[in-house]
Parts: sequence; structure tokens; C-alpha cells
Amino acid sequence: MTDDQLVQRVKDGDLLAFEELVLRYQKPVYYFVLRTLKNTLEAEDTVQKIFLLAYQNIKGFRSESAFKTWLYRIGVNQCNNFFRQNKNREFASLDELPVADLTVDQEGDVLEKESLQTLRDAVERLPQKQKMVVTLRIYQELSFEEIGTVLAMGTNSAKVNFHHAMGNLKKWMKT
Repeated sequence: MTDDQLVQRVKDGDLLAFEELVLRYQKPVYYFVLRTLKNTLEAEDTVQKIFLLAYQNIKGFRSESAFKTWLYRIGVNQCNNFFRQNKNREFASLDELPVADLTVDQEGDVLEKESLQTLRDAVERLPQKQKMVVTLRIYQELSFEEIGTVLAMGTNSAKVNFHHAMGNLKKWMKT
């Protein structure tokens, strides 16, 4: 079933259809939030809030964008709310996170691990907007149009932010 079909079924009162949407998007939304908040407990709580808000507001979803895009927009808003409420708290660094798709094999080469750590450090140095664009583009595989919708910016702005982020990452990775 497509997302649109599932959304319509949820609007018609089918709770199992929403469960299917949760199963479909729980993991990618969790990894997006985890990369953004860098705290596993806060990420878990935030993902629960995201899906609760999605369920509570799904009747108002007009399908002007994809469900996935709408869900990530809710996620960005919740992450921004978290940062506003926790301005002075310290968070674990990205290298302390158990993010499976960012780690190399346990038998991976030491140089690969060092390169991965250098990349993580470089991504952390990016301005927040560039970091969000890179995360949504590379890890969540959203199009620039979807990123623009999620981050409330134009498609060209998403492309420019990504271009600047990649330039910064290349520059920092060489040093």
C-alpha cells in the first residue's frame, strides 16, 4: 500500500494503517532525530512525540507534500523545540552514539575509523541549517525539494546550503 492510501485509511479510522506508517518510518525518523539531538533517550522521547503529533493531526494533512516530508517537518519542529527548551544542556558527541549505519565493520581498518571520526567532527562543525540539509540529503535520502519543504526554505536554498556544507566538509577533511 502507498503512503497516501494508508493515510486515507487512518483518516477513515483504521488504526492498523497508522501502525503500518509507524513501522515504515520509525527507524529513519529515529536516526534523523538521533543525529540531530545526539542523545538516545531524548531521541526516543522525541520520536514518540513526532508520531503522536502525526496521529493527532493526520486529519489535517492535505497531501500537498508526501507523508514522509510532512513527518520530517514535524520532526524538525520537535528538534527545534527541544533545542529551544534545552539551550544550556551539554550533549554526547556523535562518536558516542550507537548509530549502526555510520560505523565501519569491527574488523575495519584503523584509517577508515579515523576518517569516519574526522568526518563526524567536521559535520558537527557545520552551521545547524547546513547540518540539517546534509543529514536529510545523505542519511534520509530526501530530494532537495523535500528538504526545502521540511526546512521551510526554497529548493534552491536547500541546494545552496548543501553545496556550502560539502565545501566546508571537503576543506575540513583535508586539514
